[in-house]
Amino acid sequence: MRALVLILVLFQAALVLAATTAAALPPGAIKYLPELVKAWRNSWPDNKYPWFLAGTIEQETCISLKSKGCWNPNTELKTDREYGFGLGQLTVTKKFNGFEDTKKMSKELSSWKWDDRYNPYYQILGIIALEKVNYSKIRGAETELDKQAFMLSAYNGGLGGVLKDRKLCTTVPGCNSNLWFGNVELNSFKSKVKPKGYGQSFFDINRGYVHNIILIRSDKYKHEFSNFPGNS
Repeated sequence: MRALVLILVLFQAALVLAATTAAALPPGAIKYLPELVKAWRNSWPDNKYPWFLAGTIEQETCISLKSKGCWNPNTELKTDREYGFGLGQLTVTKKFNGFEDTKKMSKELSSWKWDDRYNPYYQILGIIALEKVNYSKIRGAETELDKQAFMLSAYNGGLGGVLKDRKLCTTVPGCNSNLWFGNVELNSFKSKVKPKGYGQSFFDINRGYVHNIILIRSDKYKHEFSNFPGNS
């Protein structure tokens, strides 16, 4: 069953890649991808799926690939519950401050000032720092792809939410807490009721987040990472 799930996931990804390879990259991506690739090589070169970093930016900022906010470091989201900004949509609410928390994850980010929050260089470093920390705290994933999926879920919904969902999975017959696809993916404490001001429930947002980055958004950027000057 596990093998079938992975085959279906990879097959779906291959279909998406075939459909998007010829598509032009968003103008903002063309502008900021070199900086993202450079930051990845300097900060996290052993990440085996670095194009998921680009997919994260697209998921966070692109209503469409031609939208004004797509790959735009000045992109903002404001609701009654939260404020998010930039390529990684660092989020600030009454309960937590993603900007200040992310600054603590990297020495280079420690001097980042709120008034300079639209700086794309720091935003890119922030994305990598947050995903790298979340990745390092994921234990026991059976495959690298599952671990990356847990990491992406944590970026969107918090590491604590991932840990709780994995624990919930252990109580569900047939659910393997070390697998995302077809397992933890289907089980969560996240609300399935759509809150006011949102188009989806938090469960659907989080699961769609992982699905979109891995299967829809990221493969178009793979070539940019594998062919970066000096890459082997």
